[in-house]
Amino acid sequence: MTDGLWWVPSLIVFGTAGFAVAVTMRLAAARRRRLGSARQDALAALQQQAGVILVRTDDLVHSAEDEVAFAAAQFGDAVAKDFAGTLASAREQLREAFRLHQQLGDVSPDSESQRRRWSERILELCADIDRRIGEHTEGLNARRALDRNAPDRLGELREAMTAIEARLPEIESALELLASRYAPSTFAPVRDAPARARAALAQAEAALEQAELRVSARETSSKHLDDVSQHVLTARQALDGVTRTAARLDSASAELAASIARVRSSVEDAWVRRDATDIPEAVAEISTGIAVAAGALTRAGDRSTPPDPLARLDLLREAEFHLDTALSSARSRKQRIDSAREALRGALFSARSHLDVASTFITENRSRVGPDARTRLAEAERQLTLAEAADDPVDALDIARRVSRLAQDADALARFDTGPRTAPHKR
Repeated sequence: MTDGLWWVPSLIVFGTAGFAVAVTMRLAAARRRRLGSARQDALAALQQQAGVILVRTDDLVHSAEDEVAFAAAQFGDAVAKDFAGTLASAREQLREAFRLHQQLGDVSPDSESQRRRWSERILELCADIDRRIGEHTEGLNARRALDRNAPDRLGELREAMTAIEARLPEIESALELLASRYAPSTFAPVRDAPARARAALAQAEAALEQAELRVSARETSSKHLDDVSQHVLTARQALDGVTRTAARLDSASAELAASIARVRSSVEDAWVRRDATDIPEAVAEISTGIAVAAGALTRAGDRSTPPDPLARLDLLREAEFHLDTALSSARSRKQRIDSAREALRGALFSARSHLDVASTFITENRSRVGPDARTRLAEAERQLTLAEAADDPVDALDIARRVSRLAQDADALARFDTGPRTAPHKR
């Protein structure tokens, strides 16, 4: 090789090495991207699985509550006592699982390891609940297989059906009274309760006849008796829903009158404080708050249409919040606490009412409600406990308002999940 081309072999060697390094780096980067994508897919699948299992476990716990009641009625309190203890522990585990699911749904980002750990913990909690409840359920099923008390159960179930039938005229009268007092939307979910109860009783009657035939033939009747029990429970819950709705609306109506008086008093106080302050910004804010409260009072006292007392309470609660905020610059700390304490009663009432509405709807449509609605309901229940235990009325008022929002979100999500009655069940 000539002296002028001594560098060619080195160029070939180093060029080949550089090309190899570049290819290796690109392959490694591609591999990292594939691994990252695979991890994200696996994490998403794990979170989805946790949500599905959480829904099933929530259904299992609620079904177990009925099972405990059935066991107590069928075998006595002593037999049901251990199951009730396990169920209480399961509810605590379920609350922890819902808190973790709430964290998974937060808008703030979490690390992959956290999200994986939370999802795995949800699955672990649900598996333990399923195992423990399953053990009790198997034991009860074994006892029922004996069918020793079938004749007594037949008589008890027949009495229960007769009692439900006797309640129907009373419930229909209650619905007529609701229609004369309140907006149709306030009792729409229970409007067809008598029809649903009659349908359930018809199914119970058919199952009871089958059970009676099997008892007469000395054959196993447990399945038919359980069917009767479930239909009787469905009918009773339908009628109880009307009773609860009527009580809730009557209580809301009474609370509405108290809230109107309280807001009127707050408006009068606001006029005095507005005239007493020489701060232009405070005058403008208080004037706005007065206008909002006055408008809310007008709408809350409207008698041209049947009222929705809970909706009017929400309207007044928001107006009271705006007015309280406007007055905060002109009030002492003590006055703010006193105002919060006065408003807290109404806020807690609204929170409990919204929570009852959401809880009732989710319970009655449990098979079609997904994890998000249930999670918000569980969080609202937790926040309500905090509000009731808070020492500072200002903090308690904020928490109570948060409970109302969470409960309304839970109700809206649950109704979105259920859709038409023919929608497929969530599994």
